[in-house]
Amino acid sequence: MGALMRAHDWRRSPLGPPDTWPSTLKTLVRLLLSSNHPMFIWWGEDLIQLYNDAYSRTLGPERHPQALGAPGRECWAEAWHLIGPDIERVMAGGSTWYEDRLVPLTRNGVRDNVWWTYGYSPIEDEAGIRGVLVICKEVTEEHLLRERLEQTNHALIETMDEGFCLIDMVRDENGRAVDYEFVEVNKAFSHQTGLRDCVGRRARELVPGLEQRWIDIYDEIAVTGVARRFVEGSSAMGRWFSVYASRIEHPGGRRVALLFTDISERKQTEEALRESEAKFRTIADAMPQMIWSATPDGRFDYANEGWRDFAGVAPESLHGAGWKTLADPEELPALHQAWFASQDGGAPFEIEHHARHHSGAWRWVLTRALPVRDADGRILRWMGTMTDIHEQKTISEELRLANSRKDEFLAMLAHELRNPLAPISTAAQILKLSSNDPKRLAHASDVIGRQVRHMVELVDDLLDVSRVNRGLAELERVEVDMRTVLHGALEQARPLIERQRHTLVEEVGPGRAIVIGDSKRLVQVLANLLTNAAKYTPEGGRIAVALATTPDEIRLSVSDNGIGIEAALLPHIFDLFTQAKRTPDRSHGGLGLGLALVRSMIVLHGGRVEADSAGLGQGSCFTVILPRHAAVNRPPAPAAQAQAAENLTPTSTPRRVLIVDDNRDAAESLGVVLGAAGHSVTVETTPEAALARAAGEAIDVYLLDIGLPGMDGHRLVAHLRAMPNAAAARMIALSGYGQAQDIAASMQAGFDAHLVKPVELPQLLALLAA
Repeated sequence: MGALMRAHDWRRSPLGPPDTWPSTLKTLVRLLLSSNHPMFIWWGEDLIQLYNDAYSRTLGPERHPQALGAPGRECWAEAWHLIGPDIERVMAGGSTWYEDRLVPLTRNGVRDNVWWTYGYSPIEDEAGIRGVLVICKEVTEEHLLRERLEQTNHALIETMDEGFCLIDMVRDENGRAVDYEFVEVNKAFSHQTGLRDCVGRRARELVPGLEQRWIDIYDEIAVTGVARRFVEGSSAMGRWFSVYASRIEHPGGRRVALLFTDISERKQTEEALRESEAKFRTIADAMPQMIWSATPDGRFDYANEGWRDFAGVAPESLHGAGWKTLADPEELPALHQAWFASQDGGAPFEIEHHARHHSGAWRWVLTRALPVRDADGRILRWMGTMTDIHEQKTISEELRLANSRKDEFLAMLAHELRNPLAPISTAAQILKLSSNDPKRLAHASDVIGRQVRHMVELVDDLLDVSRVNRGLAELERVEVDMRTVLHGALEQARPLIERQRHTLVEEVGPGRAIVIGDSKRLVQVLANLLTNAAKYTPEGGRIAVALATTPDEIRLSVSDNGIGIEAALLPHIFDLFTQAKRTPDRSHGGLGLGLALVRSMIVLHGGRVEADSAGLGQGSCFTVILPRHAAVNRPPAPAAQAQAAENLTPTSTPRRVLIVDDNRDAAESLGVVLGAAGHSVTVETTPEAALARAAGEAIDVYLLDIGLPGMDGHRLVAHLRAMPNAAAARMIALSGYGQAQDIAASMQAGFDAHLVKPVELPQLLALLAA
């Protein structure tokens, strides 16, 4: 069409040469020619016509190409009585839109019924309304297809065995539905209802005593548009029906379509069956076992009262597939497989599995079922029992579960404690090699102190076994500088990175990087990502760490050029126990816990973590995104441990201290620290030796291990309190346990304070100074 427009002699047209056309017209013509959708323009008072290739195909040889540049009224004279009034409204500032409108046209020498979906919009510029933009589509084929479908549907309805009808609701002057009129019925309607000559007549004319509930049900569907399937009986008709009713869009909003079946015979049979089943239930409820039955396709349809006694649920709640609520989800696939196999082959069903007891516990049960067959061998139903065999299975099952829990616990423990050990080991080597370098010694001491505190905190968390088993973790939510977190994580991962001779690149952007969270957990997350990058990157690789901030988020990414991640594994990389395939040259398979812990911890912090990899051998990138906190500027507080280390100068109030601990190394190392602080320290490793020394010496402070052999710390403090020399001394308990009940037990035994090992030095020095 572009070529035709350029070749057209526009000088003889009211539009004139194209270079004199208004800019609005030029713009619309360019838009029209670039569109694949049928479009055309009527411009000016003469409605000069311009159109695109897509529209030209709808014109036919009678109009194309001579319609180009022709007045619209001449071109469309045969249809102007339909479209002309619309054009006048549009030129006056209105618009129109039609869907599936019949506009008959002559094309290829034949006048056809043609259906269109189209819209008219005014074209305006600074001079006013200049023309009409038409966007249209011929939908004749779609219209005819719908008509054929309607005819097919009508033929299909006529061949159905089910009754079908269309009804219009009849309402009184108050708008209340009082009847309904039959608009259309199929051939099966009379057979299903017994009614004849219904079209155009009302229901209560045909069935004078028809119950109001039928009218109310259909009216509710007509008003709400919510389809409904139901079974209902009519005493007036002497029949039961299974009905599906739905609203039909129709002017007035009161038409409803009904598809129904007369189920009167079935209801009579069901009533007889119910009487027989009532007798059976009486017998079954008296039995101690759990009795059940199922339909041939395996759906529960009966459970006796024994289920209520065992599971604490109403037997009716188990019908259908409700029994699955009592099954262990992990065992459900095996139950399904065995049950389906029995159904397919008709073989007896027998399986041991877990079922939920009313106490909430899972108990072992034995489930059996046999098919009940008719004279021809067809299965009519399944009859089964479920027997509680928990006592027989408990001992072996508990041993198996205990062993499994132990393995999972040890795996978690090893994973959480492994990272801090690396910098501790490195610092220990520094202590050996740098005995004459105070700065290196101080650095090594700081590293060991930080990592030991980190390990102690992890051990405190892991001691709460129930919390670990459920995957819960409590966070200490304070302001945390992610730069400090990054430094701590690099400190943990650096020994492995250096051992693998990787190049480490750090990119820390400007801006404060403060979040609300748990510093220890965030260090754990980033150290895990760094360690993974080091492990899964061949020796001499490159690891990049980037910290960037936006007004709302902090993004910290760890990328490498290592082995990468398979596309199939990437969506599951953060799932528990997920691992890539191990290869002979990769010994760092891990336990599959680390990335699951990473995601769990970041989610607890209100953030998210993302993984990306181009595939195997293409490296990977893990990005942690956390909400940024608008921190209040305040001077940094000195670390308590660093302050305590600086204060290891002779105290102004030296104390005579007796340490009693069967671990001599621990006792003597603590004694060395307290001695450096100016106290006089004696160490004993048995309760008997401690009592003997207390009888002959005046001791100011006793540090007593709770787990002493022969006589625990609680009994020892009671003996000391009874001795004149020790009665007034300060008694401090040392223990590896720090739960609330442990501290309460120490206070009740006679201690003045309870400290958890390894002892926090500032806390102990404060107690000695008090």
